[in-house]
Amino acid sequence: MWTVAAVVVAASLALLLRARRLVVVDVRGPSMEPTLYDGDRVLVRRVPLTAVRTGDLVVVARPDSHEFATAGPWVIKRAAATAGERIPPVIRRGWAENGDIDFAGALVPEGRLLLLGDNPARSGDSRHWGFTAGDAVLGVVTRSMRARARGQAS
Repeated sequence: MWTVAAVVVAASLALLLRARRLVVVDVRGPSMEPTLYDGDRVLVRRVPLTAVRTGDLVVVARPDSHEFATAGPWVIKRAAATAGERIPPVIRRGWAENGDIDFAGALVPEGRLLLLGDNPARSGDSRHWGFTAGDAVLGVVTRSMRARARGQAS
């Protein structure tokens, strides 16, 4: 029979484990508009690269690039392709325009991911920096928490 103390300990342990799996991340910048806006917050479930699916909103470590010097430690993008999938034409066109990323094949390599912003005109993403390594993945967005209702005065 469970004692009250054992139930409390088990419940506390479950909450601690769950808390470590979920993280709140602030949205910075316009790259994910109209899906997410600057100042929104998102709830992120920590997952490995193998759990990311095409179309997921993914939080990854900020790329080491001057474009992201003012960004926080994380960036949020949409998974455009995962390992073994074809590289989308929009990314191949971006690589051809930049000329500095070598397009070595038609498939995303193992352990890599391609990311795009929902607002392509204002997004730094895989068109600019190429593949994202799996160890950069924090997790996938499970819920958006709007900063305030759009259109309301502050």
